[in-house]
Amino acid sequence: PKFTKKAEEIKAVTLSSAIETVEKLEVKLSEFAKKHRKEIQHDPAFRKKFLEMCAPLGVDPLSSEKGFWGSMLGIGEFYYELAVKVAEVCLASKTRNGGIISIKEVRHILQKRGTKFKFASSSSSSSSADP
Repeated sequence: PKFTKKAEEIKAVTLSSAIETVEKLEVKLSEFAKKHRKEIQHDPAFRKKFLEMCAPLGVDPLSSEKGFWGSMLGIGEFYYELAVKVAEVCLASKTRNGGIISIKEVRHILQKRGTKFKFASSSSSSSSADP
């Protein structure tokens, strides 16, 4: 009983400390996001690093435009606009291919149109747009 009580006390302190640390990290992450909002919105490489920084915390700033991160960063609007542009490209190609088109081709068409979307240059064979 003596050790059980001590173990419970240690467990409670450890949990409390972990929760406090996560809360502090969320505050710091929020401050960072506010400070670097423009870079996160407009620089694909910076945005990728920011998302990598969020991932270990289980924070998904892209999950919803209406959520805390979406409103803070305005990222939801970016993805909405991008989805509309992708849908337009797919619909325009409908008679040619039934609207099924490779990401690489969509990216090429969007770049050719001169849209405001910036794509990360990739030296690999990956064809996905880096938001």
